Amino acid sequence: MKSSLRFSVILTLLFSAAFSLAAQAQEAPPVTQTSTNFGKDTVHYSVLNTAFLTPQVAKSYGIVRGDNKFLVNVSVRRQLDTSNIAVRAKVKGTSSDLIHRNPLDFREIIEQDAIYYIAEFELSNDERQDFRLSVNVDNRPSYDIQFNKMMYLEE
Repeated sequence: MKSSLRFSVILTLLFSAAFSLAAQAQEAPPVTQTSTNFGKDTVHYSVLNTAFLTPQVAKSYGIVRGDNKFLVNVSVRRQLDTSNIAVRAKVKGTSSDLIHRNPLDFREIIEQDAIYYIAEFELSNDERQDFRLSVNVDNRPSYDIQFNKMMYLEE
């Protein structure tokens, strides 16, 4: 009787610990990856609401600010022996919700030692977006990246 009671207590503790760990794992929000390595090249990417941009920054880049307007930013850096340099690329991509897939129109911005590509898009409500990027560097096969991110309208 004592051994079956002990077994029952141990079993209960094990199940409690397992369910506790599972609950904690579900509570932690997933971290969205923001870069992917392709040999010596690293593609960096991010998505942000344009409301976070100052009016001066938005105006200088011709970006329309708004609570429902977002920006995808992509850049490529190449690791050389002793330095890390910006690399020009051709960037194509799409964003989609559960129903629609929309093309992203990227434009190149060059500033001193930085080269990046931005595309703007709009959403009508909070939703998860799937992004698919194709980054072509030096006429090599493209670097294909897919990620998703929960997008929130600023209010």
